[in-house]
Amino acid sequence: MATLTGDAPMTSTAHSTSSSLTPRDPSPPELGRRIKMLRVSRGLTLKDLEERGGISATHVSEIERGKASPTVGALGRIARALGMRPATLVEAKIQPDFQVMRASHRPARAVHWAKAAFEPLTEPVHCSPLGAHIVRLPIDRDAALTHSHEGEEWVTVLAGVCELVIDGTPHVLREGDCLHFRAHRTHSYSNLASEPAVLLVASRPQLAI
Repeated sequence: MATLTGDAPMTSTAHSTSSSLTPRDPSPPELGRRIKMLRVSRGLTLKDLEERGGISATHVSEIERGKASPTVGALGRIARALGMRPATLVEAKIQPDFQVMRASHRPARAVHWAKAAFEPLTEPVHCSPLGAHIVRLPIDRDAALTHSHEGEEWVTVLAGVCELVIDGTPHVLREGDCLHFRAHRTHSYSNLASEPAVLLVASRPQLAI
């Protein structure tokens, strides 16, 4: 997933040290994650951005994956499609050395990606690409989410039963089971039980949701 403050659908109670609170300009991959997170949180597809902002869906996809650096004009069109100021996308972020998210301050609304619901467990910290989410899969044997990305994922099942298919190979995980894998392989999550499945998923880099 992205390092968003004012525009992200996430809130937390954060505590930090002051020694390294320096703004950090977003790298192309981080900027891409910001854009994708904002798009997905608004329920927009790449085609929606193309229609709203007049920018190629293919080009936006390349930007979101950190494969292309957007021009000023492209950023303006993306921002217009998202309903925000271009400066908000590229402004430097001040990230603390540590974050604390109390259970009572967890987001009231999860971010939905495909059929899965994601709840962030903490905000980003300085120079760390790691992210962690509680992921809820609905009762549906079809894949709730299929994707691939750079880096790695680690998942453990907190409740229910999950089938995680990696490059066509299925792995059935029950409560307490864990799986760690390289995430460039296409992988999908589905729920095999008659009740929602709850997972703890850690990823590096952070998932762009």
